[in-house]
Amino acid sequence: MTTETKSTENSSEVQIKKILVPIDGSEYSLKAAKYAIKIAKDENAQLLCIHIITPRIPYGYSSSIPTTDKSHTEIKDKVQNLFDIVRQIAKNAGLSDMKTDVFVDVKSVSESILNYSANEDIDLIVIGTKGRTGLKRFLIGSVANAVIQHVHCPILLVR
Repeated sequence: MTTETKSTENSSEVQIKKILVPIDGSEYSLKAAKYAIKIAKDENAQLLCIHIITPRIPYGYSSSIPTTDKSHTEIKDKVQNLFDIVRQIAKNAGLSDMKTDVFVDVKSVSESILNYSANEDIDLIVIGTKGRTGLKRFLIGSVANAVIQHVHCPILLVR
């Protein structure tokens, strides 16, 4: 009599339901968005795009100086334009399920990405990193590196 056992590797499938892509306006983040859109479409997953605005404090001034509402409005308008670009790319690819969020005056971009991904139960983060020249070409961006070090889910770096 033979007993067949199923491998746990074969019985558990990878499921990607939510994909996070941080958008900063660089060509690398937009390229990452294209990868995220492709994966979201193939996996029938929800795409979540975020943009994080850190406070701009002029050198020599206290951090208690508030940023102006006008500067936030201008930045948010630019961010919405970026989101519209990603929405159009997604629409052209046949993907309609996309959520966007903007975070203002956060202290750490990487910490915000990590917190958001944990709170939203993200299954995959797709993040862009810019290539560098010389000796530093082997290093990735500081935000991407910080996310890699502490993330709870798989991450895809796009160059």
